[in-house]
Amino acid sequence: MTTLALPPAPSRSDFLREQFVSAMSRVPLSVAVVVAGAPADRLALTVGTFISVSADPPIVLVSIKGTSPLCKAMHTHRRFTINVLSAEQVEHSERFSGRPRTGRPYDLAAARWTGAPGDPPRYLEGVVAAFDCELMDAQPIASHVLLIGRVDEIVSGVERPLVYWSRSYGMPSPLGSAV
Repeated sequence: MTTLALPPAPSRSDFLREQFVSAMSRVPLSVAVVVAGAPADRLALTVGTFISVSADPPIVLVSIKGTSPLCKAMHTHRRFTINVLSAEQVEHSERFSGRPRTGRPYDLAAARWTGAPGDPPRYLEGVVAAFDCELMDAQPIASHVLLIGRVDEIVSGVERPLVYWSRSYGMPSPLGSAV
């Protein structure tokens, strides 16, 4: 008699993880590129977890996978810049998440950067906003590190923000006045 081996039943934690990933895909996220590192050795990474913590003083939080080289660069240099992408900057999101449609992943030279004269360029041209920060704290949580930064400089644009939800890019649209 032949016995068929059945695959193991999904565990409760596997089921909960699948539910979590599915539900979180329905939550719209801003899309930002975080830059850190020495001027000649900068790194950039797309993130979807970026929030304001405080306005007085200005403090932000970004979540990055703990194994990312960007975490080491932030710990070493204690500075980072968050560039909130505009709706026209999908290619930057894809490039700095490692999945460009063309070109090389994480290629900083493929983007146009600006900065104050004498400073390394750290702001992507055409962003909605950018926040240059000093690292205040780094808290490891499960697979990620929560990086908390005190904002020292802000660049604002007038572009419409890029958002990510339902595994697609889009942009927000104001509700009509009837709401």
